[in-house]
Amino acid sequence: MAYLWIDGTGDWVATQLAGDSAAFGLRRGGGEPERWVAIGPPAVHVNGVALDLGIRVLRDRDELRLGDARAYYSSESLPVVVAFPGAERAVFCPRSKLEIPPQSPAVRCPGCGVWHHQTDDLPCWTYDAKCALCDQPTALDGGLRWSPEEVGA
Repeated sequence: MAYLWIDGTGDWVATQLAGDSAAFGLRRGGGEPERWVAIGPPAVHVNGVALDLGIRVLRDRDELRLGDARAYYSSESLPVVVAFPGAERAVFCPRSKLEIPPQSPAVRCPGCGVWHHQTDDLPCWTYDAKCALCDQPTALDGGLRWSPEEVGA
């Protein structure tokens, strides 16, 4: 799930995007991975460039401006345990190397998109501090890793 970081007069506030967002005319595109587009007049700027064509697909950490209002788009999501939706072919956990049965508790890594078991018997996601395939932290109660403060905003 993507976030919009909004400048709250000196403090940045992360707002989870769902459905359509009135702020900056954001609309969710279909499919996976989740895509968002900025829709608006040329007065809306993305990374300092006006929306001359009225639409632009957003990328992680894009800056959005409309007059004095400023925000940053983040495609980052947090790890969450969900029922594994299944797939056309068998999906195997990278940590245990065992198949993940449909509807069993699992976590899709927000970093690399790979599924891991997360059951009492196979706590593969939380087994280690990082994902089995990338550097994504596995804490289920962790926060977002990036904020606009990192770019000196």
